[in-house]
Amino acid sequence: MNETIQTILNRRSIRAYESRQIDEHELQEILLAGEYAPTAMGQQPWHFTVLQNPDLIEKLQTLCKASFLNSDNASLREIATREDFQVFYNAPTLVIISGNSKAIAPLQDCVLSMANMLLAATSLGIGSCWVHSPMMVYGSADGAASLSNIGIDFPKGYEPYAAAVFGYSAQPLPKAGPRNSDTVTMIR
Repeated sequence: MNETIQTILNRRSIRAYESRQIDEHELQEILLAGEYAPTAMGQQPWHFTVLQNPDLIEKLQTLCKASFLNSDNASLREIATREDFQVFYNAPTLVIISGNSKAIAPLQDCVLSMANMLLAATSLGIGSCWVHSPMMVYGSADGAASLSNIGIDFPKGYEPYAAAVFGYSAQPLPKAGPRNSDTVTMIR
């Protein structure tokens, strides 16, 4: 099988990480993969915020937990009440991709960039997991100010659209869940 397709099929969401930080060279390769994602009209409207400071990640964890507790979603509220709740799974690196909100398709551009980064991480033997909670915090009434208060600011006119954690997996690679059937319609 083609190596790229094999990487795609091997990618899993990792939810337990070793405490050691990912290698700087590998981090740069992951970010480079993100920079080479396709974008609408070639705008490349993104900015990458890399968090590796454990204290800052913990402060963001606290904001995310509060966001879950205040959610309209009962499942999120229930998860946030668990003592062992760790929205970032103790991963040593968190990347938030923000995009210029005036771009043609900032959400799609940032998500495509993060997808490249998740696949690049897999190809390097680094675990990853998409996390939506930073966008939930930002979307709350005082979210941008809350993030700024703990030291996370985005460029003027940019909003966070994608986030994921990265690190070395502390668990065996999970098996893929079953794929949904009847998801393709061929029109020829």
